[in-house]
Amino acid sequence: MFYKFRKSLAAKKFYRLTREILDSPPMPVVHAPLVFVSMVSNSDVQMYLLSMKACYQRIGRGRIVAIIDRDMPAASRDLISRHFPGIDFQILEDIKVGPCQRGGTWERVIYMVKRSHDEYAIQIDCDTLAFGPDLSEVQDCIRENRSFTLSGGERDMVDMPEAAVRARKIDHPHVTMAIESRFDEYPNAANLRCVRGSSGFAGFAKGGFNLGQLEEFHEVIKGWFPDRYKEWGTEQIASNFAISNAPGGIVLPFPKYANYVPHDDTSTSSFLHFIGTYRYDNDFFANAGKRVIAELRAPRP
Repeated sequence: MFYKFRKSLAAKKFYRLTREILDSPPMPVVHAPLVFVSMVSNSDVQMYLLSMKACYQRIGRGRIVAIIDRDMPAASRDLISRHFPGIDFQILEDIKVGPCQRGGTWERVIYMVKRSHDEYAIQIDCDTLAFGPDLSEVQDCIRENRSFTLSGGERDMVDMPEAAVRARKIDHPHVTMAIESRFDEYPNAANLRCVRGSSGFAGFAKGGFNLGQLEEFHEVIKGWFPDRYKEWGTEQIASNFAISNAPGGIVLPFPKYANYVPHDDTSTSSFLHFIGTYRYDNDFFANAGKRVIAELRAPRP
């Protein structure tokens, strides 16, 4: 109870400190063979504006899609549209999932794989922030059509049997560890790769991974864990699998791109994912956001 109360106060402080994003100038969509996709909940609109503007300012082009619930208020949609003239909205409930599960953000990874059939697609969470001088590695991946993921604890991709060995050494009850521990049983495992990445920021190369491969992955883990496959986290491991097995897929260099953890050295970081556990710690997210807002509001030459 006390934890929830403290988290609520911290969230209110964050939104108060970053409220000036609402007064920042619009960022028109510049069409290009590239799309940014985010799931935006009804309560995350202000955070989304900050995250998307910070990243888009540094990339400078690409379509923008916000996956929203059908019941998002019209005022929230209008606010997003004013800040991103030309944005597209995708209703979450209208995404067809086929044989895959609904919920647990699986709609998102399905949408990303489908969208990347025709263009490079970047998944970016609302709780991320690009605040460094450049995202050159991301620009390189877009230009060279290589998939990428944010490090979720590992710096390299390995074949699936090795990933299984690694996972079995970790005593953790989470379903993702249970799945990884059986990766050596996956069909053609020796010729497939895996990484423990984060789907909070991930690039899907055009034509790099197809829906049939994703559906097969879903059916395999469903067969392994018929009572657990819908637990939170399976979408992230599916995203990792898709990125790892696209030609040329990479893990973005750490710590330039990382999950924020208090007391870690962030002096060389340019992009951070503020996961729920540490999202508001030390006001780092808010203070970095304020610097980004100042950049966005500065007069343009």
